[in-house]
Amino acid sequence: MSRLAWAFLAALLLVLPASGQADLDPTVILVSFDGWRWDYHTKAPAPNLRSLMARGVRAENLIPSFPPKTFPNHYTIVTGLYPGHHGIVANTIKDRATGRTFAMTKPEEVRDAMWWGGEPVWVAVQRQRQAAASMFWPGSEAPIGGVLPRYSKAYDASYPPNDRVDQVLRWLDLPASERPTFVTLYFSDTDTAGHDDGPDSQAVRDAIVRADGYLGRLLRGLERRALADRVNIVVVSDHGMAAVTTDRVVVLDDYISLEDVEVVDINPTIGLFPKAGKEDQVYRALRKAHPRLHVYRRDATPESWHYRDHPRIPPIVGVVDEGWQVLRRHTMTDILARRLRPAGGQHGYDPAAMSMRGVFVAAGPAFTRGVDVRAFENVHIYNALAQILRVTPASNDGDPAVARALLR
Repeated sequence: MSRLAWAFLAALLLVLPASGQADLDPTVILVSFDGWRWDYHTKAPAPNLRSLMARGVRAENLIPSFPPKTFPNHYTIVTGLYPGHHGIVANTIKDRATGRTFAMTKPEEVRDAMWWGGEPVWVAVQRQRQAAASMFWPGSEAPIGGVLPRYSKAYDASYPPNDRVDQVLRWLDLPASERPTFVTLYFSDTDTAGHDDGPDSQAVRDAIVRADGYLGRLLRGLERRALADRVNIVVVSDHGMAAVTTDRVVVLDDYISLEDVEVVDINPTIGLFPKAGKEDQVYRALRKAHPRLHVYRRDATPESWHYRDHPRIPPIVGVVDEGWQVLRRHTMTDILARRLRPAGGQHGYDPAAMSMRGVFVAAGPAFTRGVDVRAFENVHIYNALAQILRVTPASNDGDPAVARALLR
């Protein structure tokens, strides 16, 4: 090779990214830290998340949709629809029309598209001839609209978190024709620790450090590929966490006979399907049963919840005050008999409670830099993702103006 050719090659290597991905399309990695409360970055060292905050945009907090539980809110984030509109109205759901029950522990139901309304981002992306990938996300295992992510992993809690990060990076190493432009990545450490030991525990502080480490591994992997300033990273959580104890409990069957209802959802919410002819009786018995329990008929739930329209919403819905629990008597008896630790954590309370608020931090070429924005509802994230990825958003509950405020 001539001296001139060598000089040309050297100059070319200086301007091309180390990965050779000069053909990178607008790309988003959506990272979920399940149960990461809005203030957790102040509870333990989180240098990687803080670095994203410094070079991107963050919300004062992220307001979850009702109920602030895992499946409803993860699916809201990727569809822009409230749970009362997309149909994943709780972690456990009864579909009265079919008699079937959805639960996180029923993989055959989780993978059935019947349950999942709306159009998640990965479906919109693939309809417009891009590829999507999911390293765990509620809904990603079902062929919604007949579409699955091109690349995905079925949820496996034992799958090592560092391996999850490495798989995401391998997907980004694919040739342009195969490379995903939208990728999800999920971690549950902070949620598990919050439930077991409470949000102010050492276990949660340890989980914060671990989760931030996973993010750091992702960021370093992008840096090695010269993609750190070319890929958009969006970090979210589905809800926060409140401290609970066993001396703040409403026992449901102290006020009604469980033979009169099917209890589909419980703690800290309740979702009841009364037996035929029992609805009025059950509602009256619970309406003023306990000052910490708030009970509604489906068509009279608070307007701010947007939780009236879907037929899967139970006829009677309730929620206890922040820090309280609502349990069946046999569950409470079992807890006391086994002398389980009194402190722990719970989520699912009214989204107005600050303890239920989550996190939103985003950085990359599409986002404003070094900006804090006011708290906003998680339904607005979907439109921002669609705009970055240049896909036509499906009908949703988000406000495009909120999405635009996050973007350059």
